[in-house]
Amino acid sequence: MKKIILLLLLSSICKVCIGSTFYIDPMNGSDQGDGSFTAPWQTLENVISSNLIESRAYVTPYDQNAPQIVDKNIGAPIQVGDTIMLYSGLHGELFLDNYINSDFITIKAVANNIPIIKNAHIRAGEKWRLEDVTISSEPYNQYINNKLVFLESHTWQGPVSTIEIINCHVFSSVTPWTVANDWITKASGGIIIRGDSILIKDNVLENVILGITMEGQYIHVIGNSVTNFSADGIRIIGSNNLVESNTIKNCYNVDGNHDDGIQSYTTGGAVVDNNIVRRNVILNYEDPNQPLSGPLQGIGCFNGPFNNWIVENNLVIVNHWHGISFYGGNNCQIINNTVLDPTPDLTPGPAWIKIEDLSGNPSLNCMVKNNVSNSLEISPNSNTTQGNNKQLSSYTDYSNNFVDYENIDFHLLQNSSLIDSADLMVSPSIDLDGMSRPQGSSSDIGAYEYDFIVSTKDVSQEQSIKIYPNPTSDKMQIEGDFNKLTIRLYNELGQAIKTFTSVQLPYTMDVESIPNGIYFIKIINDSGVQLNTYKVLKQ
Repeated sequence: MKKIILLLLLSSICKVCIGSTFYIDPMNGSDQGDGSFTAPWQTLENVISSNLIESRAYVTPYDQNAPQIVDKNIGAPIQVGDTIMLYSGLHGELFLDNYINSDFITIKAVANNIPIIKNAHIRAGEKWRLEDVTISSEPYNQYINNKLVFLESHTWQGPVSTIEIINCHVFSSVTPWTVANDWITKASGGIIIRGDSILIKDNVLENVILGITMEGQYIHVIGNSVTNFSADGIRIIGSNNLVESNTIKNCYNVDGNHDDGIQSYTTGGAVVDNNIVRRNVILNYEDPNQPLSGPLQGIGCFNGPFNNWIVENNLVIVNHWHGISFYGGNNCQIINNTVLDPTPDLTPGPAWIKIEDLSGNPSLNCMVKNNVSNSLEISPNSNTTQGNNKQLSSYTDYSNNFVDYENIDFHLLQNSSLIDSADLMVSPSIDLDGMSRPQGSSSDIGAYEYDFIVSTKDVSQEQSIKIYPNPTSDKMQIEGDFNKLTIRLYNELGQAIKTFTSVQLPYTMDVESIPNGIYFIKIINDSGVQLNTYKVLKQ
């Protein structure tokens, strides 16, 4: 009897630690299934509406001073710590209303499957993880013209917190509209957050009106791409938030809104302090002939005060005077950014870095150092520490300093005047690519550190390197006659995605977690010689 009790106890402990896995298959599942691998349920929407998830809920109306929690759907098969695996197909709407978990419940795609959720709405929820799924109403032959992902704190139901959305594809349409009214009537918001302690990581958002809106605290938005958007790429309306390593590109000017790559403001009494914006890429456009192209403001912080911000290592390429602007900035640091207008001879523009007064009150104790921009506009009333900034105003300046500015490559040329010219004492320890600073005698001005490679040469036939399969979906094999290599993986914008050091060949590179697209692999030997660069396709 003791052995039976012990086995039951161990089984219970194991379930808490590992959790169970359930399956949902729109093509082969059934509402009469049990969620097992051999008898999956049919759609996620039906699983939720059938109350098959055990959780807890706030007593309503929610009392923020004395919140109470009660059990919900006691005995349901899906419990905290479990994983819900989705097969390809249409899974309907995801609406989780007042599900408060003590541990994460994960909803994710089966490998090599594309499950499609019409929209995701978590209201008064805690500890949910959504991973590897597609979120769009277009495959349902409908444009909801609303919010594709909505994390909602609610005065009646309660707050939302501790949610993770990872590696999801969120889009209003597969292709961008070329008519303004289509954007206005069909596009939806991407990821709208009204809650705290949220992680938004490595997601791809396309053709949305507002990419990611952050209304709350301790929100981390990391490694996402917002491609083809109207209004703002990212909005920060809260404190203690991190916006890092995101790409925001291709603004569509469809109405009278002044569009921003990243914007913040204090309208409605919002407090927006202690935020970090670093290593992001903001591009007005990739194609100068893009339909509905218009001016884009870069990082716009208007109607402050903005206290204790760090803005560093960002690449901001916009055809507007607002490159980086703080109206009412206090104790803010703007360090090692590259802020330029692709057409500095045309209005509106060129792009500035600006510290301005707010309603007659000066900004105080800010630092603006190690930046390259078209101009600096620092209020004489502010107590702003400046130094080691470089202003470039012409196409000749661009040609003399950057690898290929016409194709948005703002890495530094070997003879750039920006090299070794920054204040090393305030430079971030890494640059936009993730390369260590300094590479030379001092760090470099702007977002990119120059890579001092001893030399570059092609690999001889006898010492060739093979990389296969190419294209790939998950792993690449690297073979050759070299040891102790450094391998760097770059995306199309020249950003270093991953770096591997002291590599012994043969080597297996895992690329399953990165988004699909074109990448470049640089191989560098232990003497600092770049052996070759290889173009690869992840699909």
